[in-house]
Amino acid sequence: MARNAEEKYNSGFEPEISAERFNSISNAVFNYMNSFSSDDEFIQKNLLLKQEHITRVIGYSEVISRSLECNEHETRIVLLAALLHDIGRFEQFIRYKTFNDTLSVDHALFGLEIIDKEGWLNELEPVVSTCIKKAIENHNKRIIPTTDLKEHQFFSKILRDADKLDILDLAIAEYSPKNKNKNEAFTLGLEKSLKVTKSVSDYVIAGKLPDKKDLKTINDFKLLQMAYVFDLNFRVSFSIVNNKQFLKHLFETLPKSDHIFEAYRIAKIHVENQLI
Repeated sequence: MARNAEEKYNSGFEPEISAERFNSISNAVFNYMNSFSSDDEFIQKNLLLKQEHITRVIGYSEVISRSLECNEHETRIVLLAALLHDIGRFEQFIRYKTFNDTLSVDHALFGLEIIDKEGWLNELEPVVSTCIKKAIENHNKRIIPTTDLKEHQFFSKILRDADKLDILDLAIAEYSPKNKNKNEAFTLGLEKSLKVTKSVSDYVIAGKLPDKKDLKTINDFKLLQMAYVFDLNFRVSFSIVNNKQFLKHLFETLPKSDHIFEAYRIAKIHVENQLI
């Protein structure tokens, strides 16, 4: 497998997932997702939003795995992790009517409970199912534990990149002036205010991801999304961010101040440096 030195794992790990097993798991998971529906328009809208998000994350994951020349078995790990990464969101929204983990449950860990309960991965080799579960566990965390095995880090990075790319897609659509039907669930019920929390902008200016616990306003959330570029891992991901002009679109929706200008500048330079 031809990968850049910083992108590969050299552990002798050789996963195997048959096409039949992959298809069986995929069908079962899609059936599970399709079982959720509600007469409540707000709930139904967000259940569909989450299923559409999962589908697009699968697409981005495939793009990234192809760029890294993953073999068919590695690609199946990537795609199953993408399919399952937000499986906890459906029951979460039915119960709590929010995607805000702080106000409900950690959706990644909740999803792992559902995966074990449903037994979707039980027929896979333990080393393979662990890779998938680790990617799911890590996808919404601030950082990937450095103690994780190299192969666990690798699949986690692919999922994290794919997830962030689609969240950025969703964000640009949500914040567009053409969007007349804003979704409070997407913005986690955060305060509609022109204010920006200084600790959040300071993190971005320092080239770091802000802590979600510091988010108070929708503008804070936009800065967190701008800072996603500091946590991307693969050249193809930076190329997508650059080509789709995600940072420019986010910047245009934010109030203009020295802190915002500097945060945008730092984020933009970071992306450009990854593409040199």
